[in-house]
Amino acid sequence: MSKTLRGAVLGLAILLSLQAARAADVPAQQARRTVVIGTEGAFPPWNMTRPDGSLIGFEPDLLQVLCQRANLQCQLVAQDWDGMIGALQAHKIDVIADALQITPARKAVLAFSLPYAITTGVFVTQKDSPLARMANRGLVLDLDASPAPERQAQALAALREELRGKTLGVAISSTYDAFLDKYLAGVITIKSYRTMGERDLDLLSGRIDLTLDDTTYLRPLLAAPDAQDLVLVGPELIGGELGAGEGFGLRQDDTALAERLNAAIRSAVADGTVKRLSLKWFKADATPDLGPDPTSTPSGTPKP
Repeated sequence: MSKTLRGAVLGLAILLSLQAARAADVPAQQARRTVVIGTEGAFPPWNMTRPDGSLIGFEPDLLQVLCQRANLQCQLVAQDWDGMIGALQAHKIDVIADALQITPARKAVLAFSLPYAITTGVFVTQKDSPLARMANRGLVLDLDASPAPERQAQALAALREELRGKTLGVAISSTYDAFLDKYLAGVITIKSYRTMGERDLDLLSGRIDLTLDDTTYLRPLLAAPDAQDLVLVGPELIGGELGAGEGFGLRQDDTALAERLNAAIRSAVADGTVKRLSLKWFKADATPDLGPDPTSTPSGTPKP
């Protein structure tokens, strides 16, 4: 064998040895994993179902990016909202992706990823309703403020008086249940709905006085041709019982999957992917402030 040939063979052997060593260094949890992600497919613009059954919206678009970065083979399936937590606990799905706000009550039964968006809750009523003149329109009422600033305390008091005796429609098992129980119990009548569409029809027909829901759902609804009689009213709500953003719901023992998703979310926030997709679907920037990465050094490089 010539020196040149022996050198080439030796070089190839060294290259293959280095590649094998690098492969062995990849942690086992980084191997490609298949996960089933449950979403409603009926909560525009977060997630929607096309006539052919395919899913579109902010979350399907974002998940396409996140799953690739997290080395996940993701299968999105549509199912009713009120069965998702049960399906997760029964291992029928691995992740809930349905504009799931990270609230104290939900954290008692679910693990959450980092937030991948942050939005506010808003009230909507009919333009000819007395509620159309509600005070504090556009005021962002942060329920995490402690103690509450004077203006916010006054806004909550005004809200109770303005809504006294009214009927408010919300989705069943809504994020807003805890807020309504804490601040408006005994003040209003609450009507719960299995689907947003049923609630919206009752709102449009005047069978309920108003609704409370996420701004990213209600603002596009107001822009629809058949919703010209509706108007946004009162303060916007965030924090406290409403949580501090939307995250993926996971089983509490699935820490490896949470770590993968968190790393991918940080990447998508840092490079502007979340901003780009939220502007596309929400017409507003819903990028959350994730703060510093605890797994990184002060220079921003991952810890060894």
